[in-house]
Amino acid sequence: MYKYQYINCHTGGGRWLNNLPAFHRELIDREARDGWRYVGFVPTDFTRLGGIKAVDLIFEREAEHDTDAL
Repeated sequence: MYKYQYINCHTGGGRWLNNLPAFHRELIDREARDGWRYVGFVPTDFTRLGGIKAVDLIFEREAEHDTDAL
């Protein structure tokens, strides 16, 4: 059984904006050090032109106890 964690991450906003300030790599590395495995993302906010403004980064790890797997 696995448990999941979702962290909202601002992407920078779209077509003409620089996404480097999003710090997604640092977030993924930090969570990996804490035992979480990055498994994907889900867009959560969009610009009016359809660009992705924010995503939920999804992490998983094995549940250690039955109460962790709720």
